[in-house]
Amino acid sequence: MIALMRIATWNMKQVAPRMPLEERWRWIEDQIAPDVIVLTEAKVPDGGPPPGWTAIWVPGGMGKSRRWGTVIAARNVDLVEVTEIQKRRSVVPLVTTWPGAVKVADVLVGGERWATVVGLYGVTRTLDDTNCGHGRYSVPHLLGELKALFKSSRRNRIIVAGDFNLSPSDMPSIVNRFGLTDLVELTAGDRPALEGCRGCNLGTRCGHFWTHRNGTSPNAAVQNIDFILATDELCRELTKMTGGIGDFPDAWSVSDHAPVVADFE
Repeated sequence: MIALMRIATWNMKQVAPRMPLEERWRWIEDQIAPDVIVLTEAKVPDGGPPPGWTAIWVPGGMGKSRRWGTVIAARNVDLVEVTEIQKRRSVVPLVTTWPGAVKVADVLVGGERWATVVGLYGVTRTLDDTNCGHGRYSVPHLLGELKALFKSSRRNRIIVAGDFNLSPSDMPSIVNRFGLTDLVELTAGDRPALEGCRGCNLGTRCGHFWTHRNGTSPNAAVQNIDFILATDELCRELTKMTGGIGDFPDAWSVSDHAPVVADFE
């Protein structure tokens, strides 16, 4: 039995990568040290996950020009992919509009389900497949396609994590609709306000993280677009939140995103 569960999310950056894939996996292990991590814009090495890791992913990712997708990976604990929800008299398959953007897995500790993790990438397209540059259409839609999960016996212990391509001010309507809490916002009072935060909804008690830099210039725009959400039962077990370039100062040399990390007792 592990005393602490570390859940993280990180966008690995597959377009013009800044580090070979195998080295990025080593960076995860050395710098983030998660038990479970949701990776977006991610790939698994051709030979499979590195030693000591298990992973759930869609080979070929999201397809076409996006040969990358969402990966849920773990060490120290077991993962079981969730592809359907058993109801009293029927089975509901979990089918998504953008295969490869969403993965769902039960996290098992000692053979018992600790929680269910949803890895989600906010596809920057509208429902008619027009490029829009944000996840305001895709994220609520993809979560809505998981309605059966949120109404199932798993509903009290669910974590949703990933690069949503949304700003903090977009989050309240989403978390309220699906019975989730934004863990960065929940712990905002533990950190100083983030000067110049974009799309902020918290004002002087901001406490957000810089998780994305749009380019390599030191003056490039930075954003908070990566999140970890959780249901109430898990919120009560949260002990610490870290993330962004403040806690991972070399992240920009590896990707255009910095991790977000949640520790649970």
